[in-house]
Amino acid sequence: MTKRIWFTRALILLAALFATACAKNPVTGQNQLMLMGEDWDRQIGQSQYLPLRQMQGGDYVVDKGVETYVRQVGNRVAKASGRNLPYEFNVINSSVPNAWALPSGKISINRGLLTELNNEAELAAVLGHEVVHAAARHGAAQQSKGVGLQGAVVLATVVGQREGVGDLARMGSMIGAQLISSRYGRSAELESDLYGMQYMSAAGYDPQGAVQLQQTFVRLSEGRKTDFISGMFASHPPSQQRVQANIATAAKLPKGGQLGEERYKRAMARMRKAAPAYKKYDDAKKSMKAGNKQQARTLVQQAIRIEPNEALFHAALGDFEMDKNNPRGAKRYYDRAISLNNQLFYLYVQRGNMYEKLRNYKSAKADYDRSLKLLPTAEANLGLGKIEQASNRVEQAKKYYAAAAGAKSPAGEEATDRLLALDLGANPQKYVQVRHGITKQGTLGIELINKTSRPIGGIQIAIQSRRGETGRAQNINGSVAAGKSRIVDTGRRISEAQAKDLVIKLMRAKVAPN
Repeated sequence: MTKRIWFTRALILLAALFATACAKNPVTGQNQLMLMGEDWDRQIGQSQYLPLRQMQGGDYVVDKGVETYVRQVGNRVAKASGRNLPYEFNVINSSVPNAWALPSGKISINRGLLTELNNEAELAAVLGHEVVHAAARHGAAQQSKGVGLQGAVVLATVVGQREGVGDLARMGSMIGAQLISSRYGRSAELESDLYGMQYMSAAGYDPQGAVQLQQTFVRLSEGRKTDFISGMFASHPPSQQRVQANIATAAKLPKGGQLGEERYKRAMARMRKAAPAYKKYDDAKKSMKAGNKQQARTLVQQAIRIEPNEALFHAALGDFEMDKNNPRGAKRYYDRAISLNNQLFYLYVQRGNMYEKLRNYKSAKADYDRSLKLLPTAEANLGLGKIEQASNRVEQAKKYYAAAAGAKSPAGEEATDRLLALDLGANPQKYVQVRHGITKQGTLGIELINKTSRPIGGIQIAIQSRRGETGRAQNINGSVAAGKSRIVDTGRRISEAQAKDLVIKLMRAKVAPN
């Protein structure tokens, strides 16, 4: 078959695939490429909604009335969409102004965006926009383009915006994380603006709220307010084109809808009053990173005086005590934090670490286990592995270390070292691949391939015959660099027939010093 014929047939097959993969956009009724079924939407929404909220700061629980209010507005707009999805609306405890939607109607809005809005109509505009993303299956369409162009789903490693959760909120290989962090196309954004305004109008809101919202976003983007640039604008870029499109849409919709300024102010009163506390807390994190620990502690204490019921503030004081190697002093702060919010993974990881240092392994294990149900982290898996290893449950320890070893973090690095220390001696062939052949000099050459991220040395091999004849063990001097291969020339003259008759068995290996 010539290349031209092969290429033609491939194009025909690809065209057939795309033709059969076309589906109607549930909102617009227009055909669009769709390789993902609605079962995919439900699976992504159900499996990744909680982890993604956790990695960005967890739910805002200080004033639960805020989330109740947001859900009321969100459900009101969603009902007007006409799509019967399992909608959920949550408020994330993050100062970064942002909102996002996962497939099947899992929608979140950040505390940092709520404090910037002026009325209920603007909130309805934000939520209506996200409802359209879910209802029109923009996430599935975006993923379908990736599958169609690349032949496989691309899984991105995303570091979430971290609100007091240190470097723990790090998730890899999450399609949902890819969807909420990447930009939708211009057509999808305009489509969400258009139909979102129709939904909010049908729900009884003044569509001018959507116009005002986009005008504000454009003004902020021109002023390059950095917290907005890193939040809402990263995935929903504003433009004057969107403002003009919203003005044109509003002119065609009924006049006299609700703005809901007073209702919005009442609902957000406590959150807005506490805004200075979160500003101090955010500044404290910056001070801590700059090495000014005392200033950071003072700022957190000031934040607590403004808003005493924020769990993250109390956890920060516990973190300060742990930084001073004072786990007993940290305990009361972590206990207080968890009493205020028992649904944030970070609090359990930190208290588990505290219990581990106090050698209270039973309590440490309970906290690590609880954290993993909320969000899998290398830190919790490492901690559980160390507890199992201390109890001589080596096989169980190796499972936890293996779960943590892929993370690019200090915990992931330590888990890798511990896993290799436990397993490399017993199962060297899992980590070092051995091949053999004939060198240019006609001698037996042995290639050692290190599949780990650590240098491997202390290698011993046995050269055997396929007929069962076993030669003596041979030690290999030196080491093989991490992720590299090395060819060792044995100096032994050998024919091709003899080489085919040989089997090289890896007998021993160990982690080598860097």
